[in-house]
Amino acid sequence: MFTLRNLLIAVLFGCLSIGVLACEKKGPAEKAGEKIDQTVEKAGDKMEEAGEAVKETAEEAKEEVKEKTE
Repeated sequence: MFTLRNLLIAVLFGCLSIGVLACEKKGPAEKAGEKIDQTVEKAGDKMEEAGEAVKETAEEAKEEVKEKTE
């Protein structure tokens, strides 16, 4: 009974080790997914920058209108 338990533990440990080692290498789908993530992140950054530029322009226009109406 004791050796059977040890054998099962060894087999389980071996399977887990193989699983961990297999996950280290990136396949083509994972690499493509990472590139997509990076592209989406860059696009989000650009949209945020554009939003800030629009906000600044609107504030400047607001100030100009305020100055001309005084």
